[in-house]
Amino acid sequence: MLQSRVADLEPAADALDQLRRAVPARRQRRRHALVGAAAVVLLGGTAIPAMVHVADFVDGSGDRSANAASSRRAEHDTAGTRGEGTGQASARPTGNDGRKPGSGRTAGTGDQDAATPGAGAVAGVGTPAPNTTMDVSSPACGRDQLGRATSTVAPADSVGRVYGAFRVVNTSSAACSVQGGGTVDLTPQGSTKSDKVHVVDHTTGDDATGLPDPATTPDQLVLKPGQAYEVKFAWIPAAGGGKTGCVTPGPSPTPDPSKGPAASPAAAAPPPDGAGGGQAGGGATGGSGAAAGGVLLSHTPEAGEPVAADAKIAEACAGTVYRTAPLAAS
Repeated sequence: MLQSRVADLEPAADALDQLRRAVPARRQRRRHALVGAAAVVLLGGTAIPAMVHVADFVDGSGDRSANAASSRRAEHDTAGTRGEGTGQASARPTGNDGRKPGSGRTAGTGDQDAATPGAGAVAGVGTPAPNTTMDVSSPACGRDQLGRATSTVAPADSVGRVYGAFRVVNTSSAACSVQGGGTVDLTPQGSTKSDKVHVVDHTTGDDATGLPDPATTPDQLVLKPGQAYEVKFAWIPAAGGGKTGCVTPGPSPTPDPSKGPAASPAAAAPPPDGAGGGQAGGGATGGSGAAAGGVLLSHTPEAGEPVAADAKIAEACAGTVYRTAPLAAS
């Protein structure tokens, strides 16, 4: 009965897209939680030794004061005893203010001078580093703080892999932290089919070996004014599709140019339909008049629209785009 009740249940059409967005977001929240816990442990680890040092210093000061008072009383009593035995008032001369000749300072002054370096050391221990303070206190970057976005696409290598990056700058006058990785959207162009191309997160051990290892990605990225972050990507053609990911058609007769347009009616048919070879990305393919494949990538920051930058990969029919999390731009 249970099987019959759930037999017609199917996942939503956008379930895969939701998972692709939700999993990186959940990883980012975990990283933020770990950063917060590490900051608490760091502050606690620096504050506790400082408090212990202060407590020891206060206890030691009281002991030294008591010892100094006891010493003065003992000297006074000894001097008085010697005076009673010899008929003199005192065997040890003192200055007008009760200090010993040549001492230069009283016991109380000495204790106060000794306390000064200790207090400075405690203050130094409890002071967090400037970079740590900025990382913890920097607010998330707003969309109005991010601009001057650009994209770069390198030429394909010997096996058709294409690497590139999106670059976004903090154009504001205040530091801010990059929260989340934003989105990298893919739009098929020409003859490329949407079910043949995909965008996934770069993970350790995948085919995009030219991208940085995700293990080195920082948990929090803070941009000072004028600094930028990069989202790098790699186009990896599908296996069996050649350098571009496009399946190579079988052999077909090659029209003889010397016979004129009448010798190849199929080649003369496309112009009236407007499907000629003048589009960007490689023109017609296979002599059929179909526009060459390609994909258009666009990056939108986590803060939202508008799109920051676009990048075009020409002659791409089937394959996968691997993207990284935001990285500090060099």
